[in-house]
Parts: sequence; structure tokens; C-alpha cells
Amino acid sequence: MQIRPRRVQVVTEIGQTQSLPAGPQNFDRLGRGRKKLFLGLGPEPGKLAEYFPSVKDTLYVECPEFERQMPEEWHASIPADFKRIAPEDVTPALARSCTVRRYLRNIRFFPSFWGPLWATCALPHLENVPPPNTDSAPVLWLPGDESDLLDQELNLAFRAEGFSVLRPQAGEQPTDMEIPWRLTKERPRVFFSVNFKGLDRFGELFHLLRRAGTRVAIWCVDNPFHLLTGVKSRYWTQADLFVTDDWFIEPLKQLGAQSVHHLPLAAAPALFKDRQAPVASDLDDRLVFVGRSEFPHKREFFAGVESAANDWPDALAMLGRGERPDFAWWTQRLEVDPFWPNNAIRQAGFMAEETGAHWRAECLRHAGERLTVFGDDNWRTLLDRGVDVRPPVDYYGALGSVYARARACLNMTSPLLPRGMTQRHFDVWAVGGLLLTDTTPGLDIFPPELVREITFSRPEEIQELFERISPDTTRATLGKAWSELILAEHTYTQRVRRVLNVLDI
Repeated sequence: MQIRPRRVQVVTEIGQTQSLPAGPQNFDRLGRGRKKLFLGLGPEPGKLAEYFPSVKDTLYVECPEFERQMPEEWHASIPADFKRIAPEDVTPALARSCTVRRYLRNIRFFPSFWGPLWATCALPHLENVPPPNTDSAPVLWLPGDESDLLDQELNLAFRAEGFSVLRPQAGEQPTDMEIPWRLTKERPRVFFSVNFKGLDRFGELFHLLRRAGTRVAIWCVDNPFHLLTGVKSRYWTQADLFVTDDWFIEPLKQLGAQSVHHLPLAAAPALFKDRQAPVASDLDDRLVFVGRSEFPHKREFFAGVESAANDWPDALAMLGRGERPDFAWWTQRLEVDPFWPNNAIRQAGFMAEETGAHWRAECLRHAGERLTVFGDDNWRTLLDRGVDVRPPVDYYGALGSVYARARACLNMTSPLLPRGMTQRHFDVWAVGGLLLTDTTPGLDIFPPELVREITFSRPEEIQELFERISPDTTRATLGKAWSELILAEHTYTQRVRRVLNVLDI
């Protein structure tokens, strides 16, 4: 019995409604075996024998939740000679004997069900591939390239711990990547992703790696819930997650995350080789701020998000009292629930970012006449005329010189991370500089007696703090204590060791 062509809809595992496109072009093929195995029947089971007539002994697997949502005529149209098998019956041996046809949209509908099955069929050879040679350096995959966030720091740190670090190149889809092919040649111990770099929205690559016995670790350097707006599967709950801000641990666990750990930022002093760059030659008596006026692609990310104008006065009043209307405060104020999978969380993030932009500008306006800003041209619009605004400096180039030679460096912490910190909290001290920073709960990883000396709560306190701690004697004593602490306990070597300890490697 043939069903009439029509667009059937399905509610996905994360609650979205999507249509089911029909036709043979919506199936791909794996292998060339005598048997035929369908991973999902799609919207027209009765037409499959017509679309794919050349292979005999037809088997199929279907997702129970998908079946439950299908109309009666869909069930009635399944050919009588199609044999249903259970998911656990899909073994590497069976996959090798079959021509596998996968309904492509299934991974978008029920990725938790289909991801492991697709991985078994896509990599049926893995049981015959020998494990890594235990006498050689273990392999770690760090997706991306040298220009990516923290790539160089992590590369150095993992190599120092004995790993061979390789960089698989990411594509738009897992099938665009070299990873399935590379898995036939090497078996990495760890796939370490920064901000989900190299991982797809639906978890296909995650399940391939898991099938290969690779541990997948994801370090959310930025706000995890901003990152998760681009993830449409629950696979992330099975990965080993690390967050720079421990406030996010409980919300992530409440959404099902099984392994979440605090991993703050750190310093990599070996990367700051230039301490005498000409751009820093006249900073000996200056208070320096280095940073963007807003994060890249902010407008695109928050497109369509409305401002919570009614709550803005209360946020400004809190800033005036030295309090932090941060991301956590905005999620409560806007009654955001749940944090995922919908994108409602972006409004809280937008308001936290607007709060941070206002905070940074106010602090810079109160920083005094000896302020120098290295950043984008937008600072010229945001700040008073006459402020010394200079072009950005290269992070791995002149920045170390700027930090080391300035009288002091100024830091404002983004409210997007309620208990987070910035690279400045580590880098400035590591190169021998002096940091003034706003008070944030994340500083509790440091000794309170050191933190008290360098923090302010209101913009009006910045100049007085600068005058008090910037004299050479105070600067030398305080700087030495902070530098010794950072280099002993807060480098990327320590962070990588923490990761390996969590992964039991």
C-alpha cells in the first residue's frame, strides 16, 4: 500500500517541529554488501523498494519515538518483506555485510538514537584496527589551527605532558572532515575541543569518536549557554565538559550533563617572548587597558533579541552601588527557563553584555588622565575626547611588552561570566606587570590578601587605587608575590594536568 505524498511532520527530541522531505536523494549509502539495511524508513516506506531495487534481504531499524508519531497509513505502507531488527542487532559484522541506506534527516530529529547506530555502520572496520602503540606518544586531536582560541597554549601544554598533538581540520558536516578517514589510521586518546570547535550540531562526530574509543572533552572558555544555542542534540551531556566559570556547573548538570568540571584560564609565559616592543616604550607612567569594545560578531549573534529596557535602571543602580548585575542576575530577572534547547537565554546574555559594555566604558571614563587604551576605533566614540586610544596589539607579539612596561594595567571582567575571569588576570602578572581589576567572585581561586590589594568595586575608586599601588616599591613587592603565584599554580601546564586527571589518563 502506497501512502499519498504529503509533508509529514515530527517533533524532535529537543521539542522542535520539522518536516520530513521525501525522495531517494534524502538517503545516503554506506558500503556495498549483499543485504540492504535501512537506518530509518523516512516518510514513504512503501516507495523504498522502488527507489533502491538492486539489493535483496532488506533489514531496517526505526526509532520508536519516530514510529509513535507516524500516521496509521505510514505503518501500513511498510513492505511485508522488510525485516525489522533491534538497534542492538546492528553490529560491525552486520554493517560490513550490508549496503546501508541512512535517512539523512534522522540525525536532526532523534540524534541520541541514531548517532551511535550511524557510527557503528560508518566505522565497521574499527574492531580490526589495532589499538595505539603504548610505546609511542599518545595522540591528542586539537581541532582547528594556530589562529584559534588558546590553540598555541594548549598545544604546548599537552606536548609537555607527552602527547602527540594533531590538528584535524573541521568542515561544515562530519562527512566533510578528514576525521572518519583518519580514524582508520590512528586512534586518538583524546579529542579536545575549545568552545565546541570541530564538533557538529547534532553529534555525529561525537558518536564516531566514541565508537573509536576516543574521550571527547569540551572546554567552554566562553559562556556555555551561548555556545549551546548552536547545538541541537543532547550529545554534549555525555562529553567531559570543562568551564572557566564554576557558576555554570550546576545549571549544566540540571540539564543532564554527566561530567562537568571547573577549569579556569591560565598563563603561558613562554608565548610572550617580546618584552621590548617599541609600542610600549612610553608607557612607564601610564594606566593601560587592552581590549575590544565588544566581542566579535556581537550584533549577528544577538540579532532579533530585544532589550529589557524596564530592568535597565535597576542594573545601573546596582553598578553604582558596586554590585554586579551579571548573567545569573539577568536570568533570574527575566525568568529564563529552561536555559536550553531554546534560545531564550540569549536575552539574558544580551543584557549581561550590555551591562558589561556600560561598565567598561564607565571605568575607562574614571581612569584618569594617564589612561592609554589599545583597542578598536569604536573606543574613540565611546570615550571622552582626548583619551589616548591606540591600535590593537598582537596577542603573541607586543602585548607582553605592553603589560610588562606599563605602570599598571586595568581589567574589567565581563558580566557574561558570573564567576569568570579574563586572560589579563594571569598574563599581566606572568610577564612582570601590575594589574588593577574589578571585584569578581571568580577571584576566590587566589589568596584573599593579594586580591584585596588590587581590586575596586566602583569606577570612582580606580584613580585612588592606581596612585596607591603603582609606586615602584609597592609595585615590585606586590608584583613579585603575584608572579610567583601565577607561575607556580596557574599556568596551562597545570590546567592540562587537571584535564588529564579528570579523564584518568
